[in-house]
Amino acid sequence: GGFDVKVEDMSAERSMLALQGPRSVELLSPLVNADIASLKYYFGCEADVLGVRGIVSRTGYTGEDGFEVILPNDHANKLWETLIECGASAGLLPCGLGCRDTLRLEAAMPLYGHELSEAIDPISAGLSFVVKPQAKDFVGKAALLAKPQPPARQRVGLVLAGRRIAREGAQVLAGQVDIGEVTSGTFSPTLEKPIAMAYIERAAAILDANVEVDIRGQSERATIVKLPFYRRAK
Repeated sequence: GGFDVKVEDMSAERSMLALQGPRSVELLSPLVNADIASLKYYFGCEADVLGVRGIVSRTGYTGEDGFEVILPNDHANKLWETLIECGASAGLLPCGLGCRDTLRLEAAMPLYGHELSEAIDPISAGLSFVVKPQAKDFVGKAALLAKPQPPARQRVGLVLAGRRIAREGAQVLAGQVDIGEVTSGTFSPTLEKPIAMAYIERAAAILDANVEVDIRGQSERATIVKLPFYRRAK
């Protein structure tokens, strides 16, 4: 529409590091030429990080305070090494996707391909606050408004009674009736119990109600709980 715009995919030339935890502001601020302590959650800015231009956002996928930093690949390595060195005395530790997935599940953050998909709309996922159908137009609004409301299924949290972990696709039952399925499950180090998120029939989504989860042919009792499983202190 008349705009002089050039779109260039630079994904392969950039890396992202996530620094997460209550001391993330303290550790990252000395390395950035911007007031990131004042940055609101879900906001970002361009800034020099160790003297190199990048993007710093107060975002993450752990349920904790923190930042995600996007830099050219070579400089991302330098930031990694600097953070590991400077953060050692503060207890900073490297972690991978397994750790991140446990944290995001404890925080009940939906993951695309599990709690989110082309077949699952934001209202079913409990994310109506990000679309606001009554507000201005947005991509997909007409399709969203055409769906029956309230949705037939809703996302719930499950805490399992035993030690077995309910994985994606495990069937959730009330008595002998199939009421839904698990989308993500793991062992929660915080609760010291297996936890899961699932989509179940709305009529069955009653807090503190007991259901059964079919884990590889064996039934495991679970309790429906309020999400998130864990909420960080403000």
